[in-house]
Amino acid sequence: MPENPNRGATERSPLLGNPLEQAERATRESDGSAQNGSANDVASDQQTEDTEAPEIVQGRKMVKSFLPVLGAGIFLAFLDQSIVAAINGEIGSDLHALRNVSWIATAYFLTMTASQPLYGKLSDVFGRKACLLFAYVMFGIGSLGCGLTRSMQGLIAARAIQGIGGGGMMIIVTVLLSDFIPLRERGTYQGYLNLIGAIGSTSGGPVGLLLVQVRYLEAVLLCLIATVAVGLLLHLPKRQSETPWKKQLPRIDILGALLLILTIFGLLFGLDRGSNVSWRSPLTIGSLCAAVPLTIAFLAVETRFAVEPFTPGHIIFDKALFACYTQNFFGYAAFTALIFHLPLFFQVILEMTPAQAGASLIPAAISAVVGTLLGGIILKKTGKFYWLAVLATTAATLGSIPIAVAPSLPSGALASIYIGSILSFVPQGVTVTASLIAIISNVSAADQAVATACSFLFRSLGAAVGVSLVGTLIQNVLRMRLRASLQPQEADRIIAGIAQSFDFIAHLPPALRATVRDCYSAGIQAGFAMCVALIAVSTVSVFWWRDKRLSG
Repeated sequence: MPENPNRGATERSPLLGNPLEQAERATRESDGSAQNGSANDVASDQQTEDTEAPEIVQGRKMVKSFLPVLGAGIFLAFLDQSIVAAINGEIGSDLHALRNVSWIATAYFLTMTASQPLYGKLSDVFGRKACLLFAYVMFGIGSLGCGLTRSMQGLIAARAIQGIGGGGMMIIVTVLLSDFIPLRERGTYQGYLNLIGAIGSTSGGPVGLLLVQVRYLEAVLLCLIATVAVGLLLHLPKRQSETPWKKQLPRIDILGALLLILTIFGLLFGLDRGSNVSWRSPLTIGSLCAAVPLTIAFLAVETRFAVEPFTPGHIIFDKALFACYTQNFFGYAAFTALIFHLPLFFQVILEMTPAQAGASLIPAAISAVVGTLLGGIILKKTGKFYWLAVLATTAATLGSIPIAVAPSLPSGALASIYIGSILSFVPQGVTVTASLIAIISNVSAADQAVATACSFLFRSLGAAVGVSLVGTLIQNVLRMRLRASLQPQEADRIIAGIAQSFDFIAHLPPALRATVRDCYSAGIQAGFAMCVALIAVSTVSVFWWRDKRLSG
């Protein structure tokens, strides 16, 4: 017998599903009428509480009232990232492995990339609550490892564990919003969560150096509190699945996730080793070459062998959705790289302390959350996201130019960065909210969880690639400029010293120190210029989004 559409929604399935929406979407796709700029309403938002099932209404009330607790994971994730961004150079110097410092971020984003799509499917099998609890536990274990380790290898491993938890904490909460909150209101609630994230971003940097180990251990305590609160107090609608979970597990695309992370790791490892060791090294060449067959294997699994691929072709290769994901990838590649490498400029060129460098990231963090809140307000009032995203990404591209120009300014570099941060991060925040709504509005209720997971996949993937590529470019330009400015032996000595610690620069003779800083500044400016180019690519991709009017 067919299920009652109002009674079929549970913790393990999309809760705002509407057969009319799916039929309408199928019709649009079959006749090709869903064009960019169309004004089709989203049928799922036409439901009211009078016609919704009681468990949906109750679940919505529970999620709304529990939003601060659900946001605890997002707070921890942003707090952690702000600490790492502010003091990554100091960490690398303390562990005498400055050249490997980008892997502190890359390891986190790689495991987040691979795990986020799986969370979408696992939460359908085991429930949103169980997966959220698992994410808290993994993040807590990783935080404990970060606080106790004394080696770069141990820190990278702990960060990889954190990434598994961080990915789940962020995506499960977003999926819960998709389950219970009407589409037109979702931008506002996403803005609330981004506000929580901004508090974490702004509080982590200024005091990260002084209390870094304590803050990681504090994260363990907060994870424990959140786990207990969610486990005991959060009650979501439940239903026994018709298929036992043991039979559902083989349908989860674990092989695809593994191949994806191996592909990206091989590429980034090869680029990093080529930049820091040798492009002719067999290990460098082997890593880069291995990325090709791994990519082919990944595509084969996703298109031919996976029962339920975590990157389904009908979602990934949909023209409008692919444009959204492309924007997510390049936008996050640029802005994550900026956040990660701006403290490098503050500390090496402007001679700030790590705490001062962290505090200097506050304008960017506040601007981003202002943008997300502003985007939510505009979306709720207008119900339109296409032109909002076009204008926002264009403004972000233009606004980021002062950041790229800053390293070449003899004075006023800090003011230029502050101005650029405001002018670029505000519209980026608007775009983050608009892109999520654009994705959700262009899929059926049954595909919302996996489509959202794919969005986070491309964001995390972009973040990992962006940090690595910009870091590689900075190091290559630094080396070329040093070898052009100094004698070969002297240049190699400087390069080896910088690869270990920032302190090496401070102990150089004044004239030589000025030369090294000029070379470093040129490398950082090249990295910032790449970020501007990445934002420009994200802007172009927005023009292929499919517009819809959000009703309700």
